[in-house]
Formats: sequence, structure tokens, C-alpha cells
Amino acid sequence: MRLPKIIALCGNPLSGKSTATELLNEAYGYEIIDDGLPMRKIAMKYFGLTEDQVFTQAGKLEKVELNGRTWTCREILGEIGNAFEEKFGSDIIPMMSHNTMQPDRYYVLGSVRREQGHFWADKGAVVIEIENPEAGISEYEFDHYSKAAVQHTVLNDGLVEGLHKDDALLRLLERLSAVIEA
Repeated sequence: MRLPKIIALCGNPLSGKSTATELLNEAYGYEIIDDGLPMRKIAMKYFGLTEDQVFTQAGKLEKVELNGRTWTCREILGEIGNAFEEKFGSDIIPMMSHNTMQPDRYYVLGSVRREQGHFWADKGAVVIEIENPEAGISEYEFDHYSKAAVQHTVLNDGLVEGLHKDDALLRLLERLSAVIEA
């Protein structure tokens, strides 16, 4: 069986992208690349946000005062990313992640946004959308992604259908496996 070297996951917030990256790491040994890490580090070191506020969904929803304005932590992260893209081009964030990769390893990225799926597809990645019926579209433009870049869609609906958490995880892994092992 020949697995893809790079898997790029996109989907709405709370669709299960982070869970999918963890499953692929545990089941296949894919190394998880957090392409938002540079923005998270800046937000923590220079903006005073906490790990919880930059790494968890609940923390990202928290409101903070910054330079006389109230922001959600998610907005701050998005605006840092916007500034990178405005200054260095729309592919700067995936390019930074790609530059850290070693050719003999396998990687999964769990937060592919905007047109970044096209960048990853050009690098040979399999671009998978994680779809969850309970994960609505984000109000923030920087959370949106290009459906045109999606090569496969994996439905993450186990919890919605009332499955026990372990069974829902197994279902998601089975669906991911069917795509990457094809």
C-alpha cells in the first residue's frame, strides 16, 4: 500500500480536522504540521494570549482587549495570518510549513484555508474536506476554504448520529482510511 506523503485537511471550524490529524498520526504515523503555529507563537509572545486561547476552540472564542479594541482570539490569529499573506503573498503560510518538511516523512496538516488547498495539491498532497453537519460556516473570511481544491470529502457525523465517542472516532478513521488507502 502506498500512502500519500502529505494530507491537507480543510473544513469549517469544529468539523473535526484536529481529530482527523490525531487519528492519522496514531494509525499511520503521519507527523502533524500546525501551519498556524507561527501566528500562534506571535499571538502568545507579543500579544499576551495564552496557549488555551490560541490552541483550543473555546479559547479562540474568548474576547480580549488589545490596543483599545475588543477582539476574539480567533480574530487576532486570523488578522496575523492576513498580515503575513498581504505582505508576502497568499501562499506564504503553506510555504513556511512546506519548508520544514523532510522528503522521507509523511505529514498531515489540519487547517488548510482559503486557496491553500491548491498550493498543497500542487505539492502532491491529497486535499480532504472534513464535513460535519453540526459545524457551521465561520463568520470570519480567513476560516473559509476553496471547495475547488478539495479532492475528497469525508463525512464526520458519528456523534451527530448518536454514536459513542469511540465508535464515532472509529467511523471517522475508517472513512479517512478508505480515501488515503485508495
